[in-house]
Amino acid sequence: MTQETTAERTIRPFAAVLQEIGGGKTHDRLSEQLADLVEAVTSTGKKGTLTLQVTVAPIKAGNTSTLIVTGKTTCKAPEGDDAAPSSVFFPDAAGNLTRNDPNQPSLPLRGLESPGKASA
Repeated sequence: MTQETTAERTIRPFAAVLQEIGGGKTHDRLSEQLADLVEAVTSTGKKGTLTLQVTVAPIKAGNTSTLIVTGKTTCKAPEGDDAAPSSVFFPDAAGNLTRNDPNQPSLPLRGLESPGKASA
């Protein structure tokens, strides 16, 4: 990594700063989350995101000669179709959930009898 020099100032590469935030923990976390995200995307075929939020604030109000830099990472990996299974239920008068609609009458259904063995 090289530093970029403009007419007024020398700009340190962002990657170099990122490797120093939190003693390198932010960079390590991003690297791990990126690998996990790639794995999730390739296994599900769905998109995901990895976000880095960098916050820069004075260490004390009014003292801008010392800054605290915080890196927060957020990974939203796609989940498989079975990650949140659902079923249809109906509420009854008592507030219980049931699979059968209590407002619909039941039909008097009965099972079929097995046909007898054919004699040969």
